[in-house]
Amino acid sequence: MEDKSTLSTAEVNEALASLDGWTRDGLMIQRDFVLANFSQITAFLQHVVGTIAAQNHHPDFSLDTGSRTVAVAVTTHSEGGITQADIDFAKALNAWIP
Repeated sequence: MEDKSTLSTAEVNEALASLDGWTRDGLMIQRDFVLANFSQITAFLQHVVGTIAAQNHHPDFSLDTGSRTVAVAVTTHSEGGITQADIDFAKALNAWIP
């Protein structure tokens, strides 16, 4: 079950310190995943979809095929900010191994 506990600025900063590649942008956290080739893009997107299904949490993401980048942004809209669910989602995406 999602933990929609809203985090303070200090808690978000502490979590981001251990989340490689993630930064805060206002009321969301974001990361660009740059992948080596289209096979990795496809595998990573499958990981994103699996994480969405497992955690019932839905990020915004976009694909730029020219730069082989998947940009992911996550926030908890219903809470109006960053929650533990967002941090958990980011951790799960970072666990992906190509």
